[in-house]
Amino acid sequence: MGTLEKKVKIRQVRAAETRKRIVSAAKKLITENGFENVSIEDIAKQAEVSTGSFNTYFKKKEDIIEELNQSNFYRLAEITNEMTDKDLDERLKYYCREFLGEIERVGIEICRQWIRNNIAPVRIVISGKETTKYDHDHLAMRSLIEEGVSRGELTENVPADELALFINTQLYGLMVAWCMSDASVIGSEKTDVFFDTILRPALLPYKL
Repeated sequence: MGTLEKKVKIRQVRAAETRKRIVSAAKKLITENGFENVSIEDIAKQAEVSTGSFNTYFKKKEDIIEELNQSNFYRLAEITNEMTDKDLDERLKYYCREFLGEIERVGIEICRQWIRNNIAPVRIVISGKETTKYDHDHLAMRSLIEEGVSRGELTENVPADELALFINTQLYGLMVAWCMSDASVIGSEKTDVFFDTILRPALLPYKL
């Protein structure tokens, strides 16, 4: 590796470390104080960077929220569909539990701001593709149902689009209930009840 390449590599590593520090600082402050009570200056100070450095990585404070919701969350359907040791019921339960659990692990204040950001269908980049949060979640859930068809667990006439819509609506509802109840309703703990009372009966006519 030449001198120039080494310098570029060092800059890339430092940039990644700075971005990570900014995101970590934002998560801490927003969790403790709420999104509206935290400024870009507060985040920069906590991360020990200048506000100019913050603006190098994020155009506005709201952009931090999408960064905090990346991780494996947007790969959840892919991860679930790769499971060969679980049947359809187990895979759907896993997806629903992890969907809500990942949001809860990020924290309620960040979730509240995430809802504000996504209630209008803004375009975001997920796994290198421009889409909306709703469209991504819809396709993710539909892929789980279609995987059930391909494995011979569901009939080919299963209404994948409609089921994906209704399942995601329930997950969104549990997420909002978690925020509105100040975390007294914990959606991830309702997964089994949701599956047994709503999802299993909805799938029953299409089970093989």
